[in-house]
Amino acid sequence: MKKNSIPFLLLLGFCFWWAPANAETNKLDNIAACAGVVIGNGAIDFFMGDEAAFDGAADIAYSAYLSEVFTGQAAQNDIQIADQILASKLDKVIAAYNSETFDTEMYEEVVGCYRALSLQLLKAAQVIIDNQAKWSEIKSTSIKTIKRVLKAG
Repeated sequence: MKKNSIPFLLLLGFCFWWAPANAETNKLDNIAACAGVVIGNGAIDFFMGDEAAFDGAADIAYSAYLSEVFTGQAAQNDIQIADQILASKLDKVIAAYNSETFDTEMYEEVVGCYRALSLQLLKAAQVIIDNQAKWSEIKSTSIKTIKRVLKAG
């Protein structure tokens, strides 16, 4: 074995070790982003007086998101970042609504996110069923907090 091939082998080994962890955080981040978009879209319904539509959107989004949080191998730091991604996407949709820039592109993003979360819900259906009692308080608290923020001046 050549001397200069050792660093290459170490780099190759690192890439194989790092790739699954990175794939897990990418999946979590993507689900968080879509959960934020769907909750943001539900927030628009809330602003228009349809609280039930908001509740449904938030339930779908949090069920999909929590199914990935609790079944994935993400570190606490990665979950905190995913929470921030969710919040920023929620803000993005609300800002588009408030600035009257909610366009076809935003609509397509919302539809795409509903599709992505639906696939997650189907894939993780048993996990969701098995854990819905444990997640109920987390979802309820999060939904109440968002409603409080939406109602504030």
